Amino acid sequence: MEESGNKESGNKESGNKESGNKELEMVCVVAMARNRVIGDGTGLIWHLPGDLKRVKALTMGCPLIMGRRTWDSIGRALPGRLSIVLTLNTRWSAPDAVPVASMEAAISAGADWLQAQGQGERRIILFGGGEIYAAGLDYCKVIEATIIDAEPESGVRFPRFDENEWQDSCLESMASGEDYPAFHYHRLVRKTPPADLIPKS
Repeated sequence: MEESGNKESGNKESGNKESGNKELEMVCVVAMARNRVIGDGTGLIWHLPGDLKRVKALTMGCPLIMGRRTWDSIGRALPGRLSIVLTLNTRWSAPDAVPVASMEAAISAGADWLQAQGQGERRIILFGGGEIYAAGLDYCKVIEATIIDAEPESGVRFPRFDENEWQDSCLESMASGEDYPAFHYHRLVRKTPPADLIPKS
């Protein structure tokens, strides 16, 4: 991804809480290498200073749509958010998790939870992993990406997408440290409307 000269705060949230009447919006939150690797199938490959704090700021008060492996890598529900777990195992359950069998059911559960909260928040977060990103990316208006200066030879990858369809801004760049590579916060905004989260009747 190309870096632009547009520098903004890396912790500025992409979703606004300006109006309770704002339409639902799906935001993808992802950390990936230059070659789109996001993990090894069990969890994150990198531990980047400040990144978890940024993810918390971006996702607080929102429902998170994730897969089983992402749930397992976290190990618990994150405070102040709803964990919606996409799984085909109808027997699966976990404390404070909402299991669903389809992306449509996940979106519906997220919309219902936001309405019940009554806080005016309208963002649903696409939280990973690879199959979940692939299933939900068409619904996303915004991608909040941490791009790591690395290219692992193998691993789970973020789905391919046409970068020409997105306006890409580099918000902030971080230098490498002793045990982590340099990384960059990008915000990508889709140039055309995404797929409808709630089908029009």
